[in-house]
Amino acid sequence: MTAVRLSKLRSFFQNLGLNGWIVPTADPHASEYVGEHYALRKWLSGFTGSAGTLVVTSDRCALLTDSRYWEQAQRQLEGTEIELVRLNCSYAKAIADWLAQNCASDCVIGIFGENISKAAVNKLSSELREKKLFLSILHSDPAAVIWDNRPQAACTEIYEHSVSPRNRAQKLAAAAKALKEKNADWLLTSKLDDIAWVFNLRGSDVPCNPVFYSYALIGSDQKAFLFAALNKIKPELRTKLEQDGVTLCNYQGAIEEIEKILSNSDPCTVLADPEELNASLFEIFPEHVRVIEDINPIELLKAQKTPEEIELIQKAMIKDGVALVRFYAWLDDHIHEGLTEADAAEKLNEFRSELEGFVSLSFETISAFGPNAALPHYQPEGRGAKIEGSGFLLIDSGAQFAEGTTDITRTILVGEAGEQMKADYTSVLRATICLATTIFPEGVSSQAIDAIARRPIWQNTADFGHGTGHGVGFFLNVHEGPQRISYPRINVGDSLISRYSAMLPGMVTSDEPGLYRPGKWGIRIENLLANELTAENEFGRFLRFRTLTLCPIDLRAVNVGALSPEEVRWLNSYHQTVRDTLSPFLDERTAQWLEGKTKDLCECLKIRIYANV
Repeated sequence: MTAVRLSKLRSFFQNLGLNGWIVPTADPHASEYVGEHYALRKWLSGFTGSAGTLVVTSDRCALLTDSRYWEQAQRQLEGTEIELVRLNCSYAKAIADWLAQNCASDCVIGIFGENISKAAVNKLSSELREKKLFLSILHSDPAAVIWDNRPQAACTEIYEHSVSPRNRAQKLAAAAKALKEKNADWLLTSKLDDIAWVFNLRGSDVPCNPVFYSYALIGSDQKAFLFAALNKIKPELRTKLEQDGVTLCNYQGAIEEIEKILSNSDPCTVLADPEELNASLFEIFPEHVRVIEDINPIELLKAQKTPEEIELIQKAMIKDGVALVRFYAWLDDHIHEGLTEADAAEKLNEFRSELEGFVSLSFETISAFGPNAALPHYQPEGRGAKIEGSGFLLIDSGAQFAEGTTDITRTILVGEAGEQMKADYTSVLRATICLATTIFPEGVSSQAIDAIARRPIWQNTADFGHGTGHGVGFFLNVHEGPQRISYPRINVGDSLISRYSAMLPGMVTSDEPGLYRPGKWGIRIENLLANELTAENEFGRFLRFRTLTLCPIDLRAVNVGALSPEEVRWLNSYHQTVRDTLSPFLDERTAQWLEGKTKDLCECLKIRIYANV
């Protein structure tokens, strides 16, 4: 089947006079997760991971992906002609290197212009030119030609985010103010979560993300054009949008309509983010339009939650915490019944689905036991491994509620832990606490505080390959910018380096250090944190983190002697907060379980470690 599909793609690009084609994991909106309608790379290759690029020439083919997916890709590509390229540099450089090895000089490689950002085009073109190769941006979509029985694009209802404390007019006014500060008349955006946020709308076109396919043109005078499937918007909502100065246009033909609007306008300036907008959109600007290439200001507006929004997110955390405690109490009762990784994930999803206001998962649950937990983005095939013997069970999961988005990882001990397991688990726990207790200047780069979390793990002569923290949306995408707690690495892709990474009040960021020993175990402990003001003095304003997530941390693999008195106090205080907050919502049996899991650390582990604790 794979061979037949690749043959169709080869015929497609050869008919265009090209020597190869690049198929990224992408939709026209630079979405992290793509719907089935846009999953051409998956359809062609059979690889189901959420990140990777397929490169095809007349006689060779390769899939490039990062370390999170190497084992999965190797399994899924077995028996095909597709070579696995293990990514240890940027996609642009890796693609150029592979093509240089497999193509003659002056070959031309094509890509669909709606599936690559303008910034990525610049990088890839530069890398290819150094290899005496050329990139051609095409407006022909191979999926429309070669993909038989292609899934239809999602067509789900667009609805109002009615609990939002900030209304649509306020958000459009904030965007207009930001545009004036940049001397721009218009903002053109295709970023789905930014559009959903500024218009106070939600949908379900992308799995686990409450967004809808759309484009927007927003003016410094607060006029706005929203391009979405009009049949997905009920008449009463259309009326509300129009009353707020929003002109509705159809999603189909949006690019042509945007070009027409700008062509018919007076000379103006459009702000366009080259990291966000696809290459085809950058080709529509008329000559009389001046383009400012800069970050989309909505991203920063969206990242800074108001106190009212933080309180709503805390309500979502309480709901989620109830489901999590019910699940882990159930798991303790059934852990020795031959459960599989899939059994655990499904049961947790079941507890969440019973909650009032539950909308969906915020991403596909990761349930990984033993050596599988060493794969940070592991997904089981079939039912996955049985949870038996001794090892760590890592569960990374999250949910969407109207009040907020959750994301949590807990690693629990099954059976007995050896000394190395305890040392690794304790270093990850200490890393989580180190970040959670950090005080930092307002505006400091999120990258600058990454090493604070890594210090206990580095002291264990270990490290982890993913970021320590990412922004989280307010009933939006589980991954959002601009902040990212991660240090830039030499010879690794630019995606780890944020252009705008200031830590500001109201941001919600994950705290998720980890440690992964291939073939043995993996450990990750994750909470969500909110930035809040803690002091203001002659040195400026200082922020601290407020932990939002509510779920006990497993203490059975903790090397208590390695914890400082401050770390013990943090754990005890955190567990008391979890117990006091969640107990009123639990039945007596589950409340008793929670009390046992959140006792004072010394009592819980039957050991006195510090006289002053």
